[in-house]
Amino acid sequence: MLRVLAFLSWFVTSPIFAQGYEAKYDVVWNMGISLEAEAIETLKQTGDLFEMVLDANANIGSASETASLLFTKENGWRPLDYSYTQNILGRATGRNFRFNWNRNSLTRLHEPERAEIAIPDEIVDPLGFRLQLAYLLKSGQPLPESITMLDGNDVKQRSLVAGELEALDTPYGLIEAQKFILEDDTPDPKRKFQFWLAPSLNYQLVKLEKRDKKRSFALTIKAFKTKGTP
Repeated sequence: MLRVLAFLSWFVTSPIFAQGYEAKYDVVWNMGISLEAEAIETLKQTGDLFEMVLDANANIGSASETASLLFTKENGWRPLDYSYTQNILGRATGRNFRFNWNRNSLTRLHEPERAEIAIPDEIVDPLGFRLQLAYLLKSGQPLPESITMLDGNDVKQRSLVAGELEALDTPYGLIEAQKFILEDDTPDPKRKFQFWLAPSLNYQLVKLEKRDKKRSFALTIKAFKTKGTP
């Protein structure tokens, strides 16, 4: 983190685009066994940094994603660190990454023996990428045709397909949300990544469906509230 402190003076926060929140979701999680759980996602500010956390908990397992980010009203969100941990039936796995913006590289902190990965300036993490899309939508800027994202243990590029507004019936109520799809260059019917962002909730995530062969993960919103003004 010390390597990016020189960049802090470039970033100023805006309450319109960087407001903290807490969202709760119903989760269906399938990894050979099907689990129903609750997930809580939060965004909060500490000093010049933002922390975005998504925690999902079931009776026999849990998963947690955490992203540390910076925000500028000129360019939006930039990831600094990202981690993922999973514990199923006592078996824990995880990954931890650092974005080194002073040399445009990515470090696998969980595999320090591996070489750093060269990354483009517009790379996003698997959690905070939705914040960047919301920033572009709220500021009326054009959406990118593709997204370069940290995916698993590597960096991948996917096409971004923006769909129409849809009326979704959720535990939170009937919500109008815009559908988005992330597509691989070589589509596979066994892989799917689609999600819906609601304009009435500052383009907050209200539904997500992700499938990778035999594994799947789905979120549906059931509660949402803003948490102060950064």
